[in-house]
Amino acid sequence: MSKYHTPVMLQQCINFIAPKPGGIYVDATIGGGGHSLGLLQSCPDIHLIGFDQDAEALQEAQQTLFPYQDRVELIQANFSRLRTELAFRQIKTINGILFDLGVSSHQLETTERGFSFELDAPLDMRMDQDSELTAETVLNELSQRELTKIFRDYGEELNASRIATKIVRVREKHPLKTTGDLVKVIESVAGKGTKASLKTKVRIFQALRIYINNELEILEQALKDAINILQPGGRIVVLSYHSLEDRIVKNVFRTAAEGEKMPSELSYLGNNNKGKLQLLTRKPLLAEAEEIKNNPHSRSAKLRAAEKI
Repeated sequence: MSKYHTPVMLQQCINFIAPKPGGIYVDATIGGGGHSLGLLQSCPDIHLIGFDQDAEALQEAQQTLFPYQDRVELIQANFSRLRTELAFRQIKTINGILFDLGVSSHQLETTERGFSFELDAPLDMRMDQDSELTAETVLNELSQRELTKIFRDYGEELNASRIATKIVRVREKHPLKTTGDLVKVIESVAGKGTKASLKTKVRIFQALRIYINNELEILEQALKDAINILQPGGRIVVLSYHSLEDRIVKNVFRTAAEGEKMPSELSYLGNNNKGKLQLLTRKPLLAEAEEIKNNPHSRSAKLRAAEKI
């Protein structure tokens, strides 16, 4: 299995996707290719298309999936371009799709990417290294009000306003350049060495990453696109790692399962719109204790799955 990133809840993902010979399957966030390798090994006679906006991840995936290269196509693009990229390839429907959201182990451990508060690194946090917006730009140029909104909306951080205010004060003397600079600011407000301060750092870094990569805004539409191009009987599986992501997945799945409601002014016609999905998980599945022990990254994972009707 890929050393780049240990795939979370691998067997559960394979079981829910349930790949069938001859099917077309999409890994919308291929990373190092761990989940895709598992799918290919479980059913070699499938065609797999992998998306990732991170060129480094695609290089790793190419090596990982080399034995299956004749049935694998890798696309450097964010999953927001899912339908467009598939249409370019004249693919109108697929048999299954997997979204593994969040940051890979490799990205966290690669110092210069700036995703981890435990490593002093440039304030980057870009998933796509070709994009222009970095954490350094956000922290040094946005207003106190804008920073507060980011920390509150995307990190659900109670100290959002205080931390944003402190950032503005500090940058008046010198710009924030590294993750270490940001950590110092956070610790000056939330304290140091406690569980509470650790959680604050997690939330602030999460908020910045989500904002910089526009993660939540594109997720909802990408899920809807995926559901629309699934063949009847096709499966969608999503691994999310924080409450904001999971809430979006839950709501999109639930709406697709219930069907669109008839506008009130047309209610006399009756609601004949049936749902598009059958939920396979009423509540999200969590990683088992043994997996969490071996792969701490799986601790916060939540898996939801559904089948196209």
